[in-house]
Amino acid sequence: MRLWAFTCLGLVLAAASPSGDTFQTGDWQGRANFNGEGVFTDCTILMPDPEQTTVGFVMTHSSDLGMIVADPVLKLKPGEQKPTLVHVEGIDSVAAMADVVADNGVLIPIESGSPLARAISEGKEFRVNLPEKEFVLQRPKTGEALEALKSCVESHRGKDRVEL
Repeated sequence: MRLWAFTCLGLVLAAASPSGDTFQTGDWQGRANFNGEGVFTDCTILMPDPEQTTVGFVMTHSSDLGMIVADPVLKLKPGEQKPTLVHVEGIDSVAAMADVVADNGVLIPIESGSPLARAISEGKEFRVNLPEKEFVLQRPKTGEALEALKSCVESHRGKDRVEL
């Protein structure tokens, strides 16, 4: 998981990719990511929030899923891990160790197809508790964003990109 967490950081910090590697659904913006050798690694989709909290998801070529939460109030040390609790009303809370992928953001592993992933994709309000702050989040069209993310992975899996 740590390896693809740093790929996510690359998405947040990198310049725009070629148009064939980007996609959009509603206000969600996504892209396919490649390592330094041009091998496809993952797809990421983000939705910045007017209140400064960015929520996103990353899915690896092997379909591992993670949720990104980034906010300027967070002052973190990239490379560390943070205990995290994610809660949706009516579903058991999920405890996880989140990878700190930027000085203001974490990547939280989520089991694909789990009750938590399904509830978030249905647009339910969810809480993310980090030692530094609790976030109460809800994003429209999250299910559509996760479907677009899955399609991105399926269309790029096994493909390499060579830039001349």
